[in-house]
Amino acid sequence: MAGIGFELKRALKEDRLLSIAKVYGYSALLSSGPWVISIIAILFVGFLDVITYKLNGKIIQYQIVVTYAIALASSMVVTGFLQLAYTRFVADEIYAKREYELLPSYFGVLTVSWIAGFFFILPLALYVFPNQSNFFIIGTVSTFLVLSGVWISNILAASLKYYKSVLAAFVISYSLIIILSIYFGQSIERLIFIFFIGNSVLLIVLMSLIAKSYEASRLISFKFFNRKKFYWSLGFSGVFYNVGVWADKFVFWYHPLTGQTILGKLHASIVYDLPVFLSYLSILPGMAILFYRLEADFSEKYELYFDAVTNGGRLDTIRRYRKEMTQVVRLTIRDVIIVQAIINIILFIMADKIFQALNIPLLYIGLFHILTIGAQLQLGFLSALAVLYYIDRRIPAMWLNFAFMILNGGLTFVTIHLGPYTYGYGYAISLLIVFIASLIILRKKFLDFDYETFMLR
Repeated sequence: MAGIGFELKRALKEDRLLSIAKVYGYSALLSSGPWVISIIAILFVGFLDVITYKLNGKIIQYQIVVTYAIALASSMVVTGFLQLAYTRFVADEIYAKREYELLPSYFGVLTVSWIAGFFFILPLALYVFPNQSNFFIIGTVSTFLVLSGVWISNILAASLKYYKSVLAAFVISYSLIIILSIYFGQSIERLIFIFFIGNSVLLIVLMSLIAKSYEASRLISFKFFNRKKFYWSLGFSGVFYNVGVWADKFVFWYHPLTGQTILGKLHASIVYDLPVFLSYLSILPGMAILFYRLEADFSEKYELYFDAVTNGGRLDTIRRYRKEMTQVVRLTIRDVIIVQAIINIILFIMADKIFQALNIPLLYIGLFHILTIGAQLQLGFLSALAVLYYIDRRIPAMWLNFAFMILNGGLTFVTIHLGPYTYGYGYAISLLIVFIASLIILRKKFLDFDYETFMLR
């Protein structure tokens, strides 16, 4: 990702307020574009339905179907296992100057994810929607598969020099979804196919940009799936983290005290869903800072350190670069927490006005507050994880994600039985625990960094 970091840093050198806003805007959307724009588009279509009454309230069913598709496609099935491992594979191939392997391996990963995803989602869709039409089933399966492709493609697309085109593709595709939903979204089936069409346009553009960026000697390669070279710890780490992210939602959806049946066998939680998605939107500024600092600042110090190590640099030079790298990590986590805290304070002050404008009962404000704090802690935890991945400490990161998954699911279940006033605390407390643990591990790893670099390789 150092290439995109260089591009962003060069844009920031213009030293104008507009340049700063542009750079951090790009960083925010590159780091969290798919799920943020998805949430905004889904909420906007729902808002339009409130105004027009086209679907007579069935928009909630559409939103739930798309939410499940996003959760399954981006997280817990094939792509959740492949994302981190494939990202590391791409980094290794670029470092080894084998860029010609990236395009064939990309098509190989897409092929495997689609085949495995199809055999997963089709039986699941038939089981979950026993009374829905074949048209509905086809739309649901197709949406899941195209979203899986988008998430795989975004791994390569976010690092391309055509990052403006990538962002334009996201904006255009989801604007298309909104426009088509206004004029043609008279049924759930139509809305699902519109969502599929918009994401298909996005996927085609991303695939075109990737194919334009990399040369290849063959069409497809499955080298990434070499069992001996596969990064299993990263695969499990991705599954644990993504299941952990959705664990509290699924507990609220399917617990009899908080969940309701919406469509077929799909459940949702009227109490929990909207506040938690709004809290996720609040971390966009923090995500922008994290992305920029990692890809522009930390990557530069990291490269200087390992260039000195591999090219026989002086010991005092190596130590200086390590200290500078450590300082960047401290500043990154500090700035992310401070900026997000400021955003949270503003949201706390304006929460009643926001809820009234969105026609959300003010009863949910307390839950929104604790979920927003939890989202801030999740951003801090993600910052520490990103650094651990960067410095190749995969095993500690995997166990931290495993702990997050177990704690979030277990504590959320406990809080439901403790009563409504504790809703959201399971999510926040689980993240507080793993965030503190990740900082302790990160501190120890940087103290031992020189030793582990030279002696354990």
